[in-house]
Order: sequence, then structure tokens, then C-alpha cells
Amino acid sequence: MSLRMLWSLFTIILVAVVAVVMMASIAEIEKRAWKDSEQQQAKLLITLLSDELKMPMVAGSTAEVDTLIKMFKHRVPGTSVFLRWASGHTESFSDSAIPDEIEAVNKLPGEAAAIEGQDRWYGMGVNYNTTQLGTISMYFPGKSWRENDLQIKMNLTATAASIALLAALLVYGLSGRTVNQLRMLARGSKRLGSGDYSVHLPIRSSNEFGKAFNQFNLMVSSLEQREKVYDLYGRYQRPQLVADEYDRNTFRSDHLSREVSVLAIDMIAFNAYAQQSRDDELIPMLNRIFALFQQIIQEFGGHVDQISGDKMIALFNHPFDLKCHENQAVKAGLAVIQASENMALKRPDGGHVGFRVGMAIGEVSVGHLGVGRRKEFTVIGEPLSLAAQIAKIGDAQTLTAQYGTMLALGHGFKQKELGQKRLPNGRELRCISILAGEAYVNQEIDEVLAKALVRAEPDDMYEDEGW
Repeated sequence: MSLRMLWSLFTIILVAVVAVVMMASIAEIEKRAWKDSEQQQAKLLITLLSDELKMPMVAGSTAEVDTLIKMFKHRVPGTSVFLRWASGHTESFSDSAIPDEIEAVNKLPGEAAAIEGQDRWYGMGVNYNTTQLGTISMYFPGKSWRENDLQIKMNLTATAASIALLAALLVYGLSGRTVNQLRMLARGSKRLGSGDYSVHLPIRSSNEFGKAFNQFNLMVSSLEQREKVYDLYGRYQRPQLVADEYDRNTFRSDHLSREVSVLAIDMIAFNAYAQQSRDDELIPMLNRIFALFQQIIQEFGGHVDQISGDKMIALFNHPFDLKCHENQAVKAGLAVIQASENMALKRPDGGHVGFRVGMAIGEVSVGHLGVGRRKEFTVIGEPLSLAAQIAKIGDAQTLTAQYGTMLALGHGFKQKELGQKRLPNGRELRCISILAGEAYVNQEIDEVLAKALVRAEPDDMYEDEGW
């Protein structure tokens, strides 16, 4: 059964269930109202009959009383009347036998009321001033509720059937558009799965489908771009093809080496944090943070070369030329430190999650590292290990670098002397902290941070996904 037919059938069933519930409720209400109306009518009739009998009964005129009761029965067919005089004399005006319970009643209130235990029997005392002339009981058949009930149910059934049919037709028509959108998305996904990156879904509205199509198109563009990057520099490609394309697009010298700026980002006291954190929280936390850092690095023209545990290595001026790559690397490092402070993530021990950033500038070798299908287009060299060593001696508030780095930087920065420091590998090195020295540097960092925060947010979250 198709989705459209299933939705239409569900609509019909839902309307039918609602109609049955409403029918039962309305029928019960109508029945109670009908019964109350009959009781009021019967009480009114017996009251009028009692008023007509008062004077003849005061005069003791039995013949006149009989005439009045017979005229009443003629005007209200189907009624039965039982009259008891104060003297004890009784008279019956009925086509059938009077129930014994009615004949046994010898005292009734002065107002009309239903006789307890006797359905459709009503009675009252015939009083003149304070004198009781007798009692009168009346059987009032009323109209058949069954016929009225059947008519109500027939009307409700016809109305419900009409509503169900109209609702089913409306759902069938509207669901056609939804099904077509889903089919379009399914066909696009099938083409994408087969490697066709030219697929594009038309966006004709701003509703949930419009958002989904827009995200699909963005995903296709991202996959297409990533595929192109992989074709040139990614994994699992023929090494000679990548090397040749790299030579054509970057530089044409006879050796594969170039000067780069390296940022090493290292989480402070990661091992202690990992021991105190739950396993299902550790990796998602690192992924969210590194996703933000990656956006920052890309905004300043660099790229993430590798991530290992709690460490991230970013390169600037590779694989493509980047003007003033030293400046860009410093600004990216300062932005990473600022982002870490802004997030203010708490550690299980009550402290804050912090990241140290180290920087090194130098020449590296460019090529394919690995064997077989595990080859990667990457860089190796002393600046990578030096940046990682420098990061370990810094803190979470400043960017640490080797003394002399300021000579490669332009205006806009200032340094703080740290003196001789012993690196974790035992090497002695004179180090400095690099800080923003001009307002425009801080402004550029703030702008990049704002943009990176937006781009690092998940794109698949919407407020009511009711569809």
C-alpha cells in the first residue's frame, strides 16, 4: 500500500473513531434531555388535570369528574388515570389493568412527582386549600425514544461519513506533494550514492522540506569539494598522480620542501581529565572543541594536518602559498586560546578545560608518507616536533614560541620574555609569549571567532521537526 493511501486510510479510521465516540456522547445527552422533557410534560399535564377536578370533587359530582377525565384521555391518547377519593372510593380509566403498586398508593404530595419504582407513572394529591380531596395517578407513555435515537444516529453517521471522505481526499491531495518531495530526495540520494555530484534539489519553499533540500545541496557541494581534495591530496590515491598535480599547482622546484608555520595545540592535564570523565563524554567533547579550532584555523588560511588524542597540529603555507603565513598562524593561535576561554568548559575536578598552543617556523619536507593504500600527503620535519615541545611548556592564556619569532612577524603583536625553558625532551630553549599588540588584531580575531562559532554549530537541528 502506498504512503498516500495509508495516510488516507488512517484519516478515515481516525474520523470514524471520533465519530463513534461523539455519537455515543451526543446520544446519551439527547436521551437525558428527552427524558427530562417528558417528565416536565407529564408533570404539567397531571397538574392541569388536578386543577380541573378540584371543583367537581368539592361538589362531589362523580359524573362531572368522569367526564373531565375521559375528555383528558381523549386529548392525550395512551394515558391511564387512577383516581382515589378521600372517602376511599377508587376509579380507573385505563385500557389495561392498573398495577397493584399504584392502587396501593393512598397518599401523595401536593405537587406532581414521579412515583418511585413505577416507570412513566406520575401522581399528586388533589387539594383544595388545606383539604385533600383525593389523589390522582397518571401513566404518560410519551413518544418512542428508539425512533428519535435512530434518527439522530443516522444523521450523525451521514455527517461523519461526509467529513471522513472530505478529510481523506484532502489528505490524499496534500500527501501527494509530500510524497513527491520524499521521492525527489530519495532519487537525489540514490544519484549521490552512485557518485553523481551534479545532483541538485530545487528549493521552492522555506518549510522543513526547503531546509532539508538546502542541507542536502550543501552536503553534495561539501562532498564534491572533499572528493576533489582527496583526488589531489587525499588518502587512497595514486601517489604519482597527487605528486604531479601538487607540482603543477604549488611550486615547480626540483625538491619537495617549503617553509611553514606550525601550531601545536595540546590539552592541559588530559590524562587526569580522561580518568575522571565518562568514556561516552570524552570523545564527543574533544570533537566539538576540535571542530571549532578547525574552523578558526581554516579562517586564517591554515589547515589541520593531524589530530592525535588531545593534540592537534595545524600548518600554514601548505599545501598552497599563504602570504604572511607567520602572522596568520599567530592570529589563529591567539583565537584558539580565546575560544578555549570563551567556552569555559568545566573539568570534573572543578577546574576549566584549557589548551596550550605552541608555534614554530621552519622548513619541512613534503611528500607521501605511508605504504600501499595508507599513503598520506603530509609534511615531516623538525618544526612539527618543536612546536609540540614548546606547547607543553606554555599555559592556557598565551601563545608560546621560540625567541626570534617576532622578527618574522609584522606589526600588530608584542612579546613577553619567558627566558630559558627546558623542553620535555631535555633541550634548553629561550622562549617568549606572543600577544596581540594592536586593536585591529583583536578585532579580526573576534570576527573570526564569531564566524567560526556559527559554522561549527550542527546544521541538522531545527525547532519543531514535526514533519
